[in-house]
Amino acid sequence: MSLSSALLWWEEWQLRILVLSSLFIQYVLFFSLWLRKNPNQRRLRVLVWVAYIAGDAVAIYALATLFNRRKQTPDEESSALEVLWAPVLFIHLGGQPWISAYSLEDNELWKRHTITVVSQVTVALYIFCKWWSGEKMLLAAAILLFLLGILQFAQKPWALRTASFNSMQTSSTVSLLSTEQIEGHIYSLEEYVQAAKKCVLEAKVEHWRQYETKSTYMFVDLFAPYSSRVAQLPSFVKVEDMRAYNALQDCLGHAFLILYSRLGSVETILGNVSMLSLPFLALASMVLFVTSHKDGYNEKDIRVTYILLCVTSMLEFMFPCMTFGLLIPCFKSFIFKYTHGWHDMVSQYNLITFCVRKKKPTFLMKVAIFSFLKDFINQHWFIQHVHSSFTITEVARQHVEDGWRKYIHDAASYKRFSELRGQWTLRRHHQLGWSLKMPYDESVLIWHVSTDLCFYHPNTSPQGRQGEATQRSREIANYMIYLLLICPEMLMPGTRSDLFTLASDIIVENSKGLLDMTEENLAREVLNRPMLPSAADMVSQALKLSKALMELGDEERWTVIHDVWVEMLCYSASRCRGYLHAKSLGEGGEFLSVIWLLWSFMGMETLADRNQMSEPQEENEEAWTSHPRRALST
Repeated sequence: MSLSSALLWWEEWQLRILVLSSLFIQYVLFFSLWLRKNPNQRRLRVLVWVAYIAGDAVAIYALATLFNRRKQTPDEESSALEVLWAPVLFIHLGGQPWISAYSLEDNELWKRHTITVVSQVTVALYIFCKWWSGEKMLLAAAILLFLLGILQFAQKPWALRTASFNSMQTSSTVSLLSTEQIEGHIYSLEEYVQAAKKCVLEAKVEHWRQYETKSTYMFVDLFAPYSSRVAQLPSFVKVEDMRAYNALQDCLGHAFLILYSRLGSVETILGNVSMLSLPFLALASMVLFVTSHKDGYNEKDIRVTYILLCVTSMLEFMFPCMTFGLLIPCFKSFIFKYTHGWHDMVSQYNLITFCVRKKKPTFLMKVAIFSFLKDFINQHWFIQHVHSSFTITEVARQHVEDGWRKYIHDAASYKRFSELRGQWTLRRHHQLGWSLKMPYDESVLIWHVSTDLCFYHPNTSPQGRQGEATQRSREIANYMIYLLLICPEMLMPGTRSDLFTLASDIIVENSKGLLDMTEENLAREVLNRPMLPSAADMVSQALKLSKALMELGDEERWTVIHDVWVEMLCYSASRCRGYLHAKSLGEGGEFLSVIWLLWSFMGMETLADRNQMSEPQEENEEAWTSHPRRALST
């Protein structure tokens, strides 16, 4: 095929290829929900991002191509069906109900999408009014398609505006204020602590009980009044662990749909009417086209129009069918898990393994030409995941319950409990307390390295390595170092992710470079390093900590490590902004969000509560002076 014939072929098929490509992209977006919520598919999520960007770009380019073609050949009757494709492209520009926004920032662009709606509708109406020459049945089909396309197109900026930060804050604030007015009594912090402690102490697990709540206000950094928290606390503490965990997952799934799909707008009366009526408009337009006369039109255009109308109608009916499927018992669990459920995976990263790959690069790292590409691949390509979300959540819940029963007794101890990041566990091990008297990110890194050094230490028994506390400790340690490197802002405001690089450089530079380089061999090398008393680097401090931990018995050592990591995990959850949790949902979500919700539902302070619900200074000073830190001695 010569170049000129290829250009002629492209000129003929360009618009057909564009509209069919736009249709294909819409199907990719409709079924992208699972990819977006599954952290195991992080690498494939780039395809969803490309489809999300290309969905608008291809449809707008197709409209522009249609406008230019009609301008150049205004009297060509055989291709008049192309004008009927303009409203179908409107439908595609409206996007799919499961993905109104790819990232949280997209919700703030609703004004730009509103301008796009107005401009593209104007262009399409101009094309249609100026160049339509079809018969009445096709005209009726075109009018229905235009009505469907404009309504569908307008839903996107509406959904984005509904999920924008300011709109979410406004609607949540009104709801919280009305709840406070219904409850009537306004609690002080001391009254709240006493009421909450009584709830926890008197609670008995009821295996039949379910827990349902809407916590979307937390994702826009709002706080709930003490009255509503006291009212909800008994319901949660009475729920057994698995059902409580399922409730936390449902909260994350619901928040994801509110922020990143059209669920927030569909839940309104107008949204329900649109969801039920628009598919029938698509069906009616398809029937009108099928029954219309098509003599004189291009056969290829007729086939493309059939494909467009039939497949678009199917796509319009899928969302209502899935919604009504929730009412059918045999389909409910499957559909609910796909749409509202959440994964149970915890991301894992490991400093020692990172160093092993640096010493012994993988094939993918060898292929990378530039050193910064090798480092990027080493950091982001080898993130692993374990299915241990429930078990870690269970021990975190037990930690909070123990805090209510054994530590918290007044407002001052309630606030101190939120400050714990290992101090409660180490109250009987003062020789280890120095490891917490440093910046939090340094403590996390030191405890992570020392956890691995204790695991690979020759004196650790095989039974000690296989213990449940050992496995949970390593999983939490690997997750916390993952947060430090990949999501430092979620670990703690001001976290320095470059500490990871500094520690890895020290380990790699002091390694002998054995041929059989494994995690255990590298850890043994670190353990055999001469420990200088004045050494201030973090690897030396981790070595010092591991040697102090090895003086404890196997069971006691891993219990201490485990409990310190649980405290650190809860501390990070209580210090992370709701906005960051909302942002992470669009990237597959973080396990820290589960602990954050658990922390709040168990009556503890989140960052928003801490900033907004502080007691007057006089009461704080009185609490701190009249109640010494007696809880630490219990």
